[in-house]
Amino acid sequence: MEPSPLVVVVGLLAAFVMGVSKTGVPSVGAFGAALLATVVPAVASTGVLLPVLLLGDAVAIAMYARHADARLLVRLLPSVTVGLLAGYLLVRVADADVVTRVIGAVLLLSAIGALVRRRRSAVRPAADDAVAATSPTRSDPEPVDRPPARARGPVSLLLGAGAGLSTMVANAGGPMMTLYLLRMRVGTLAFLGTSAWFFLAVNLLKVPFSVGLGLITPDSLRLSAAIAPGILVGALAGRRLVRGMSREVFELAALVATAAAAVWLLVGRG
Repeated sequence: MEPSPLVVVVGLLAAFVMGVSKTGVPSVGAFGAALLATVVPAVASTGVLLPVLLLGDAVAIAMYARHADARLLVRLLPSVTVGLLAGYLLVRVADADVVTRVIGAVLLLSAIGALVRRRRSAVRPAADDAVAATSPTRSDPEPVDRPPARARGPVSLLLGAGAGLSTMVANAGGPMMTLYLLRMRVGTLAFLGTSAWFFLAVNLLKVPFSVGLGLITPDSLRLSAAIAPGILVGALAGRRLVRGMSREVFELAALVATAAAAVWLLVGRG
């Protein structure tokens, strides 16, 4: 059956948003997935988007591959695989809308916590500067930056599992991955490069699960091909958008987009 013009137009817009997420502002891809779910059943839309996302991953790798941090990927993939398996089982036996809302609630709490920590860390250096201005000069001042969080910590492992689960259930692994990479305090290009390799690996792992669940079919592939140009245009727009953006602005935009995506998953779907 040929997809209707309305479905194709909405799909192209959804793919465009996903492309911007791949190469520019992370986490906004959740809105693309939700947009497609307005014209295609939510679970079926994950099968339509998967080949399109793989195309976006390939474009992002072409742009940012050399900046990736392979160590973070190696440490994260085991927990992500566990999350994918959990998501596969949940899609088979649980209400996907309920699972999606739980993911949204967890993401929202995590994003708010990260924003609060960011605010506190911004206040502390200002206070330290004020104290330093009224204190005797020190020959060996302490560095302001703190060491990055441990990549093997329990929170990081939970974020990895959450990324695998949420990408399997709702094509919304981006916000979890955003929180993980912000926790690791990587630079903007390293963030985008690591994300590109991560989602290529995760989306390739999802293919057999999606085929097994009947989500990827000849009909779904026809719609995927029709909307694929949208992700190419979005990827180019995302690359242009991120150029010249400071690390502080990039991180703030990523966190705000994560919080917004969490709210959308919590109350805006279905």
